[in-house]
Amino acid sequence: STQSTGASTEKRPKSSKKKKIKYIPEEEELLSSKEWLKKYGLKPLGLHLESLMSSHKHSSEYIRVTGHRVGAKYCDVFPKVKIRGEKMHMELHHHELVQYEENLDHVISRYLRRWRWLLLGPHRVFGTILEETIVICIDTSGSMITVINELKRELCALLWTVLKPNKIKFNIVQFASQITKFRDSTVEPTYETCLAAAEFIGNMMAGGNTCTLEALTEALGDESAGATYLVTDGKPDTSCRAVLKHVASLEKQKKIHTISLNTTDEEAISFLKSLSKQTKGRYHECVAGFEGNIITHQLLSSNLPASLQSNEDKTLVIPQYAGDDLRLLSKTIARARKFMVNSQKYRDLIADHSGDTQMVDLNVTGSEMIPTVPPDELSAFGV
Repeated sequence: STQSTGASTEKRPKSSKKKKIKYIPEEEELLSSKEWLKKYGLKPLGLHLESLMSSHKHSSEYIRVTGHRVGAKYCDVFPKVKIRGEKMHMELHHHELVQYEENLDHVISRYLRRWRWLLLGPHRVFGTILEETIVICIDTSGSMITVINELKRELCALLWTVLKPNKIKFNIVQFASQITKFRDSTVEPTYETCLAAAEFIGNMMAGGNTCTLEALTEALGDESAGATYLVTDGKPDTSCRAVLKHVASLEKQKKIHTISLNTTDEEAISFLKSLSKQTKGRYHECVAGFEGNIITHQLLSSNLPASLQSNEDKTLVIPQYAGDDLRLLSKTIARARKFMVNSQKYRDLIADHSGDTQMVDLNVTGSEMIPTVPPDELSAFGV
């Protein structure tokens, strides 16, 4: 199967309605993680373990199993678990769990390839571009001097590998002490305009203050643009509250996707998160290139983290990034890995079941199941 890289082009999904997809295409789609997981999450793919388990409430008199009422004295035949504080009888066959684990294995691997795609190339810096017409605001103030060259390279890569292939109209607003626009409004991503934009990017220099409010006012004033992508490493010259208040006062609200570049200032990060949330955009945190490469190498080389033999590899943790897309995908990967462990332990429970001594207590908090099994009982760790 083919694997996507940062240098490859991606395909924008068509808007026409299609039948429910039961597999994940190899070709990456320009979707936010929230939208992508609505299509290819564990529940849509039928791999949410809790949903798959056919459970029957335990009764001191009767239980309903396989469509019939069975005397409670036969309860010992069925393994028992506690879910949300209730004692339940679980019906799952060994071969069904084996098949489930094989399917989950493929899906985890595919999730990890999506993870790598988000951490490589221009996606690492700018996140996923969702709209068909955008304005990119680039902070070139003095504090950007250490990252400006890398930013220029990634911005050129965004032009040629994302904007042009997907015919995304764009404009670029450079801001420091003053504003410089590439064009008066958004333009088609033709070869000529991309070449001119690359030259515009090449001439960017870091220096001066950070007139974020003026840059956003200019970008949001472009009627042709569907959204604004703000790339910055800090707070605006004006107060953060003033910027948020000004954006909220605009008659026509547009999404602002904020991108934190090399930012450690908690106040600046809070401002960017608030700005994106207020405009129903996304917050993205650029991951250092070296860190992203190390993490993806570890995850992909492990293939299936949940079933590794090495204790060191089994404890490999999916990093919890603050950016919305990586955060949601990492949460799903972690849940899938725990489902794998849960399935393997439950398969052992079925094989070893011999009566009331076999009990698994799964306390559920929201969508997370926390194992609270006494040491002398067989544990099927839940999610």
